[in-house]
Order: sequence, then C-alpha cells, then structure tokens
Amino acid sequence: MADEIRVTPVSGGAAAGEPSLGELFKQLAEDSATLVRQEVALAKVEMSRNIKSAAQSAAMVAVGGMIAFVGVLVLVAGIVILLGAALNNYWLAALIVGIVFLAIGGLLAMSNLNKLKAEELAPERTIQTLQEDKQWIQKEIKQVKTDLTT
Repeated sequence: MADEIRVTPVSGGAAAGEPSLGELFKQLAEDSATLVRQEVALAKVEMSRNIKSAAQSAAMVAVGGMIAFVGVLVLVAGIVILLGAALNNYWLAALIVGIVFLAIGGLLAMSNLNKLKAEELAPERTIQTLQEDKQWIQKEIKQVKTDLTT
C-alpha cells in the first residue's frame, strides 16, 4: 500500500506558523494602545514630581522671605535711628533707608521671579520616549508594508 500524504490547508495564504495580516494589525494596535497608556502614566508621574518640587521650592522661598523680613525690620529700625541721629533729621533718614530697601527688594524679587519662570516643568523623558515611540511605530508600519509587498 502507498503511504498516506496529509495536506493541511493554510488560511489566508500565509505560511504555517506565521501570523496573518489581520493578526499583525491587531497586535500592532494592541501594542500601540499599551504604549500610549504607559507614556501617559510616565507623563503623570514626571509632571507630579516636577510640580511637587516647584511647589516645595516656592514654599521655602516664602518661609525664608518671611523670616528675613522680620530681621530686616529690626535692622531697618536700627539704621533709621543711627542715620537720624547722624543727620539730626529722622524723617529724612527714614525716607533714605526706605528707598534703599525698596531698590534692593525689587532687584531680589525680579531675579528670583526669573529663576522661577525658568523652572523646567515639561516632562522631558516623556517627550523623548514619545519621539522614540513615533519612530518605532513608523518603522513597524514600513515593515508591515514591506511584508505585504513581498
């Protein structure tokens, strides 16, 4: 008797063991959705860290400013008394000291405001990984197109 030969049909014309085109697109969609969810989670974590750090810094600047303000008030009173005695005119001494401290305070406030504006709050790692993910997706799409044409 002759040997029996069994033929197993392959659906969609793909070789046995290879995923079909529909399965490839389904897997790409699932992987892309998972990737987007992970990127959103990373962005949330990174933004919360950046915002928390900026809030803590701003709070410490405020506390330091209040403590310094109390010390400055005592020093200002002493300077006004000292200058008033030297000039023999206390109102002029108070005016001079007030103008000097307004100028110093304005300069300090402006320089620290610029530092606070320069604080980087953008999620840099997330932006970088999103760009990498975009390149990966484009590469995967090109690969699927290449697989389709061959």
